[in-house]
Amino acid sequence: MPRLTHEALVQLVRNAPAMIPRLLWPDRQVDAASTHVTATEFVDLNFAEYRADAVLLFGEDPKVPSMAFVVEAQTAIDPRKRFTWPLYVAGPRARLGCPVVLVVLTLDHEVARWCAEPIDLGEGCGIITPQVLGPASIPRITDPDAARQAPELAVLSVAAHADEPGAEHIALAALAAAHGLDRERGTFYPDFVLALLGSAAKSALEQLMATAGYDYQSDFARKYFAQGKAEMLLKLLDLKGFSPTDAERELIRTCTDVVQLDAWADRVLTAVTLEGVLDGEEPRG
Repeated sequence: MPRLTHEALVQLVRNAPAMIPRLLWPDRQVDAASTHVTATEFVDLNFAEYRADAVLLFGEDPKVPSMAFVVEAQTAIDPRKRFTWPLYVAGPRARLGCPVVLVVLTLDHEVARWCAEPIDLGEGCGIITPQVLGPASIPRITDPDAARQAPELAVLSVAAHADEPGAEHIALAALAAAHGLDRERGTFYPDFVLALLGSAAKSALEQLMATAGYDYQSDFARKYFAQGKAEMLLKLLDLKGFSPTDAERELIRTCTDVVQLDAWADRVLTAVTLEGVLDGEEPRG
């Protein structure tokens, strides 16, 4: 899901711009009010290829920034970026009259190594070195309280470490951080978190949520777990040799009652007909 990941990363940066200098300068105190999102176009013609993912202004007064960050979310190695990225630095540098740092945000170790290579503008006469925020630069956040203080960073932590052991604990903290946010972020962040996890981490997360007495009444939790159980039920029916109609498949897929889905799944092993699964009674001859 490279497109989903790219757009989601960009949205995280735009929602919490101070996250970038805080990750770049972990030993410095960065005030959230000191970083501002600004326009991303660099030329008057506004060609799409000359538009960065995000441009952040750093300083107390956004009209007179002390520094700017051009942030690019990179999901794959793209040699052409080594020719366009210098423009991304030169454009705002000329417009703003302040130092500009190119920051590349990526979730892939190999892409991170490639992005970190200095860009030679020609014969060694000018060098631009991207500052790369890869998985190794993004902390593993498993403490719910810490996640609530920086929900965007908590979600980014899941994105960076979703394939690692213990990813379910990072995801649980991020889901806790999303609870109580505004409607847009409270819906988008959980969906992104759950989409990132593999099947093993999802199963472990479900067990953690059940053990912790997590609020399954929230829309995103009910939606996710119901969808997962519905797809598993359909696979069980196929393995049993049953052939649900399109209407029956739609009935199962749109069911948001986790208890009902569990009841149907329990009947699969003993039922001899599909009606016996969905209705709970075998037809009499």
